[in-house]
Amino acid sequence: HSITADDQVRSYDTTFTEIQSRNWSPQKCVHSFLQSTQPTLRKTCKLHTRKPNCAVMNSLDTVVAKLKKLGPLHLAGSWDNVGLLVEPSAPKYVSKVMLTNDLTTQVMEEAKDRTVDLIVSYHPPIFVPLKRLTQKNWKERIVVECMENRIAVFSPHTSHDALEGGVNDWLISAFDVKKSTVRPLEPSQEFPGGQTHRLEVVITDAARIKEVRDQCLVSQFEADARLRQNKEAFTLHAAKSSTSSGGEEWRLQVSCNQGELACMLKGLVLSGSPEKYHVSPLSQVPLPSTGMMRWAELKAPISLQQAVAQVKAHLQIDHVMVGLRQDAESKEPVDEQGEATINTVAVCAGSGSSLLKSGGPSADLLLTGELSHHEVLDAVHRGSHVILTRHSNSERGYLQNLRAKLATALGASVEVFVSDVDRDPLAVM
Repeated sequence: HSITADDQVRSYDTTFTEIQSRNWSPQKCVHSFLQSTQPTLRKTCKLHTRKPNCAVMNSLDTVVAKLKKLGPLHLAGSWDNVGLLVEPSAPKYVSKVMLTNDLTTQVMEEAKDRTVDLIVSYHPPIFVPLKRLTQKNWKERIVVECMENRIAVFSPHTSHDALEGGVNDWLISAFDVKKSTVRPLEPSQEFPGGQTHRLEVVITDAARIKEVRDQCLVSQFEADARLRQNKEAFTLHAAKSSTSSGGEEWRLQVSCNQGELACMLKGLVLSGSPEKYHVSPLSQVPLPSTGMMRWAELKAPISLQQAVAQVKAHLQIDHVMVGLRQDAESKEPVDEQGEATINTVAVCAGSGSSLLKSGGPSADLLLTGELSHHEVLDAVHRGSHVILTRHSNSERGYLQNLRAKLATALGASVEVFVSDVDRDPLAVM
């Protein structure tokens, strides 16, 4: 919407811009502007408003839901701080999304200049809990600026490290690997169907089966509206068996999560049921192709020089640091130039200390962002070459993949782009 008026109107530009930044509807912006100015101004303003096309507007909740679908947050490390970290008050609509590896002061200025609605920061800008929001610390200042400018912040971090097709799969694609051999060194695990426990009720009177099932278990489950929405995860069946004394008994078995378990135990207690029951935890199962780090065999052996060149090209960087393996007694194969050839690789985006602790198979080459001095010594004495790219360089290139996925998920109504100023804080001089 636009305003055409004399110089008196121009003096209120700041007021109108401030009102617009609150993400109100055009009509509400105009109304608030007129209420805050002199009555005579209303006669000199010619207002043109257009009702927004709500059909193509994406609420923050909608965008966040799609981000979670692209990278389920339960895949993240338990220590991590992922998801929506800064949420402006509703209603908040999203038309511009900017991706960055780190939310620095320079990136924050870029976000404001480009009127971004949502920043997807791979690294969470809020990690260590904040006790206050002041102007004394750069991270606190950034959070305050996001709130003042109604910019939401979402961090996927390790959920995309573990994700199939995520950061680590992108990193290992620097090499021509046998696809069938690619595997995570720390597989992600989950409870099937979200069910964490099994409740087993032992019934010795067949006439009691229906009563216990319907009144003590099912009724309590269905009495909770939240649990009813998850009814597909609720499974119950009866099994008949013989007792050691020659009698018969029936076992009602229910697989459920902790919330459902609490409801059904409550039902058994309130009903005064005399039956005995047992609760046992269920085991998590590995998720295929999902987890931290990656290991793979190469289709053909390559030299260390070739590996370095491929990493530089894939990450689009000019320099890496290299550690040469020190196992001089090994009968390792050599190429025509006399260099030890590389047949297996292991990668870890960011900090790669986990590569030395995973307990997985050894690799001829370890590729990661950073290792400490002593970790490098440990790795090369174990018989592995090491390539270090610096922390964020091992992650940043993946943002273009994420941008494409998110742009497809959100459609043409939302502009998705990667920050122009985000870069590794270290430079080679």
